[in-house]
Amino acid sequence: LCEVGGSGTVVLPVFGDAEHRWPAGLRIVLYLLGLAWCFMGVALISDVFMGAIEQITSKKVRKYSPARGRWYTTHVWNPTVANLTLMALGSSAPEILLSVVETVLSNQFFSGDLGPSTIVGSAAFNLFVII
Repeated sequence: LCEVGGSGTVVLPVFGDAEHRWPAGLRIVLYLLGLAWCFMGVALISDVFMGAIEQITSKKVRKYSPARGRWYTTHVWNPTVANLTLMALGSSAPEILLSVVETVLSNQFFSGDLGPSTIVGSAAFNLFVII
C-alpha cells in the first residue's frame, strides 16, 4: 500500500502508482480535503435523518375522555423511547444493509466475511467508545 506497486486495498491510492510521485504535502492536502468532503456529506445526511426523527416523534392525537368530558392532546410516541429506538435503527442500518447486500449478491446465500465482522465491530465500538 505504501510502496509503488503495493497491493491490499481497493480504493487507496486513488490515482494508482502515479500518486507516489506527487509531493507529500500535496497528497496530504488532497486527502484532507476528501476527508472533509466526506464529513460534510455525513453531516448533511445526519441533519436530514434527525429532522425525520423529529417529524415522526412530534405527531400528536386528539382524544376524548368520557370521564372528564373533554378533549385532550397526547403524543403518539413517547419521545424518549422513540428517539432511542429510531437512533438505534439508524445507526445499525448501514451494517444490516451491508450484510443483506453481501448475502444477496453471493449466489450461495451464505454470509460473507464482511457482514458479520462489520456488525460485531460496530457493536463493540458502540459499547466501548460511545457508551
